[in-house]
Amino acid sequence: MLKTITIILLMTFSCSLAGQWGVRVGYNLNQTSSWDEFFSTIEGSNQSVFDNSISLEVDYWLRLPNQRIEFYPYISYHRASSNLAISETSLSLRQIGGGLKTHIYLLDLIDDCDCPTFSKQGGLFKKGFFLLGGIGVDFSEKGVANEGFRDGNIDFRGTIGLGLDLGVNDLVTISPFIAFNRYFDVSWHELGNSFGQPGVDVSSHLNQLQLGVRIGFRADYGRQRF
Repeated sequence: MLKTITIILLMTFSCSLAGQWGVRVGYNLNQTSSWDEFFSTIEGSNQSVFDNSISLEVDYWLRLPNQRIEFYPYISYHRASSNLAISETSLSLRQIGGGLKTHIYLLDLIDDCDCPTFSKQGGLFKKGFFLLGGIGVDFSEKGVANEGFRDGNIDFRGTIGLGLDLGVNDLVTISPFIAFNRYFDVSWHELGNSFGQPGVDVSSHLNQLQLGVRIGFRADYGRQRF
């Protein structure tokens, strides 16, 4: 299932790499209250699982013709791991998915600049500040090491945030951002099987504060855009 989703998503973007695309790297501070509570009960001490992680996205740039509202269809990969303090059991979380993010430049909304390049006039904050929003779908795989058990399911994600474009030149734009991601009810079916509680399912929201940077590349600069 995971390999099938990967192939489909990569095919979707195979024609876009000669255009205007970017890479987002995020450092994530995660909170999974229901899983923390379950493993704290199992271990007899406070546990905070999957508390930080790294994620990676590849996206493609689209925009409205006369307004600075930009769209970024993307594919993403996120992996987190954790070791329980007492039993030293290793846990893993892997997510691969796709979706759509939007940048809205509220301070410079009505403009026809040649974005995302920066051969233009105007204040950095006015031209570069944006609000970030997004929706996505992920295939999530959870695992317990040495137990031979993995659980996979589809989850939905919502994103809000803000950022700032910093133009290096006409070919490269660097955009630091801060975002909040919410994965809704990530199910871990029969999680209790590995911990003496057969048949127990545990679902948890995954709340994620993300500090990251997008590096945008305009490989088609100097050629006529489609």
